Amino acid sequence: MDFMNDLKEKVAVVTGASGDIGADVALLLAKNGAKVFATYNRRKARIDPLLSQAKEEGLDVKACRLDISDGEKVRSFFSKHFRSRAPDILVNVAGHSDKAVWFKKPDELMKSEWVDVYSVDVIGSFNCTREAARLMKKSGGSIVNFSSSAAIYGHTEGLPYTAAKAALIALTKSLAYVYGPKVRVNAVAPGNIDAGSIKWYTKKGVESLKQESSLRRLGDIREVSNLVLFLASDQSSFITGQTILVDGGY
Repeated sequence: MDFMNDLKEKVAVVTGASGDIGADVALLLAKNGAKVFATYNRRKARIDPLLSQAKEEGLDVKACRLDISDGEKVRSFFSKHFRSRAPDILVNVAGHSDKAVWFKKPDELMKSEWVDVYSVDVIGSFNCTREAARLMKKSGGSIVNFSSSAAIYGHTEGLPYTAAKAALIALTKSLAYVYGPKVRVNAVAPGNIDAGSIKWYTKKGVESLKQESSLRRLGDIREVSNLVLFLASDQSSFITGQTILVDGGY
């Protein structure tokens, strides 16, 4: 399948673009012809390398600050940037990241820590999906959520994260029915990828994570982004309501 310029004249919103995977997704969509609104919340400096690379390659990427957990701010964002046309693609990459919470045992977790994770991973993704789908309902579009293999298989760490990503699977399936037939809603479920929270593990811990999959290695960021590109494009026009694993085979 040739994706080159497959997204030409399409407009995409990628949340969490200050993170490793979000930045790569934004870059790949732009390389394939899309105009990309790349959002971040608190880490402006983290998105600068993406903007520099996009400028160097002549790609259309615009950075926007957005707190996706705030429904009013999300509504204002879409109203401001999509007055004359609807977005074609939404990729909900943004998620709550906290090393201290990730390694907590069940008895150590506070209610506020659960709320912090759900407010971004679940409610934030819903806020963006609702606003994007409202605009897409006439012209159509593709929405891609980010779940996790941990949501399917379970995990001993990151309990609030795992539960939130499981909620996203149900939300994806339900919203595919709600917003069809014009809008497709799918999710990707990465396994152990060489990005993000992997950096919190010791060398020994990383080696252990590699052994969890059939391929005995970490996934590359681009291996996740390639799946997002497929789901965002018309190449996947008969796929909706699905959660697709990219985990090296658990």
